[in-house]
Amino acid sequence: MVPKPTIAPIPLVLPAIWGRYKVTVCIGAFAENEARIVVVADSKVAFGDFSADTGALKYQLLGQGYLSLIAGNDVVYAAPTINRVQKEIFRTKTRDADEIAEIVHEQLCQTRNRIIESKVLKKYNLSLEEFVSKGKKSFTEQAYYDIYNRIERERLSLEFLVAGFDAHDKPHLRIVTAEEPPHDYDSLGFASVGSGAAAALASLTFAKDHCAFARHCDIEEATYFLLSAKFMAESATDVGRETFFLSISPTRGIYHLYDMGAVDEVRRLWLKEGAQRRSKRTIKALKDLLYSHVEGFFNSAVMGRSMKYVRPSFRKGMKALIEVAKERETGKKLAKPSDSQTLEGQR
Repeated sequence: MVPKPTIAPIPLVLPAIWGRYKVTVCIGAFAENEARIVVVADSKVAFGDFSADTGALKYQLLGQGYLSLIAGNDVVYAAPTINRVQKEIFRTKTRDADEIAEIVHEQLCQTRNRIIESKVLKKYNLSLEEFVSKGKKSFTEQAYYDIYNRIERERLSLEFLVAGFDAHDKPHLRIVTAEEPPHDYDSLGFASVGSGAAAALASLTFAKDHCAFARHCDIEEATYFLLSAKFMAESATDVGRETFFLSISPTRGIYHLYDMGAVDEVRRLWLKEGAQRRSKRTIKALKDLLYSHVEGFFNSAVMGRSMKYVRPSFRKGMKALIEVAKERETGKKLAKPSDSQTLEGQR
């Protein structure tokens, strides 16, 4: 039998724990008549009294056409949780959104239980299951409820925004935590997690009611509304100005946003002409800045149309890169006929 120690009551206000980081806003929405999902996030990570605006990778691929954006105070536990999720999805080969969300939920619960066992129960050589089944018999009443209260105060501050397409190319959005079953946001068509989520959702709800934001928006309009929501969320604690963007589609390819300071220009245009209104100039800028995975970052046309939006300090270097890209692209065009002939010969 486990000894019956007398444990002093633990104060309700616990000290800040170094190493528990805050990652702050992630937003996702359907676009192009549900043929595309657009996601936006900041990249700030905060720890204690310090923060870094480009310190966090905000998404991880889960497999089977799904990815997860990550927010919360305990992102140090995200990677091992996602590793287990990836293995389970690879094993099951499922593309069902509810099944994938349930896998994520189960692994988050497992992470939370491991934390409880390590921080609270390890000194008693008990698992959480053993404490639940025989804790009352093994401890005095005071000791049992002191340990129970410590367990209750352990929360896993980690939220996953799971986005992806099922086997029928239908898009899905799920918010998953360890505290509740997965939340389905398919009917709403957009979702957000993190400390800036309330501001982001308020912005998107306003846009939905008054500015024709909906799942049928083209990629430029959807990008505008999500960036607007992210800019609004920057008023929340710890939301950074640096912006991550990704747009995925099983049929129309992946799109990125040409940055190098261009998001600052989009923010300036938004403040001047948009800020909850649909700005034609900002939409035009986004048409120039968005590029597909087929075009790529070092594409002379992409760099050329993005030039006027990037920071002036980058422009000289970009001009040189454009010349290099043009030479490379010209070389590829010249080599293409002979390459195709070689392939035909091999066949």
